Amino acid sequence: MGDYRIHTYTAAESGLLVNSYLVEAADGVVLVDANLLLSDIRALQARIAALRKPLLGAFVTHAHPDHFNGLPLLAGDDVPVFATAGVAGTIAEIAEAKRAQWAPVYGDEWPDRHRVPDRRLAGGDAVELGGLRFTVHAVGAAESHADSYVTVDDRAFIGDLAFHGTHPYTADGHTGAWLDALDALAGDLGGATLYPGHGAPGDAGMLAEQRRYLMMYRETVHRLAAGAPALTDAQREELTAVMTRFLPGAPLTWMIGLGADAVAAELADTRREDS
Repeated sequence: MGDYRIHTYTAAESGLLVNSYLVEAADGVVLVDANLLLSDIRALQARIAALRKPLLGAFVTHAHPDHFNGLPLLAGDDVPVFATAGVAGTIAEIAEAKRAQWAPVYGDEWPDRHRVPDRRLAGGDAVELGGLRFTVHAVGAAESHADSYVTVDDRAFIGDLAFHGTHPYTADGHTGAWLDALDALAGDLGGATLYPGHGAPGDAGMLAEQRRYLMMYRETVHRLAAGAPALTDAQREELTAVMTRFLPGAPLTWMIGLGADAVAAELADTRREDS
């Protein structure tokens, strides 16, 4: 395994504080996740140019726009973009709907086209780039409809499988599967350094922290919704207050209410299945 350095570009809070990682090898750079808004994507493009090495490839950890929006500008049409088949397929399904949802909010900051990863991998597949071996691990539905992580040596780029010090996105409504994934990852990544999609790198303790957050979130939604598939505005405000106290000072508090109805519906469905 050759020598390499990892550079982090973190978006502004308007861009969800999302991290993109540049793995710099001797003869090129590999991108992990491509950021959200054009201002940050262009700044990331400048960071790549400043390294004065070619972009050899890009990986996308999961199917959310803050991780794939920048692909057309950063990778163009020729640089290979790798993802699990589940991630690539989900991006193909949702990208236009996400643009319709969020472009009116972000205006010209939202890219006008997307690129679907063209190198589809199975879980456990490895790719050699710049003398480095990147292995992709499929997770399935967790934080998003399709999640994965990428390892190099004992370093793991985990996408949004754990948010580190920020409130997470729960609006895809897979928190039960997400908890199961975290339990499995605690064993698989116990000795690794984790590079999350939001927040600073750390050890596997961030997986346990994410698990505690999700348990508290689900319990609070369960109590407030009482079996209903959605929360009232007042209940959503109470949920936000509870989770803000649970993770004091953390950014992206608007995410708390955003996912409330999805999780209420998820819990209501689980309750019906169990009855």
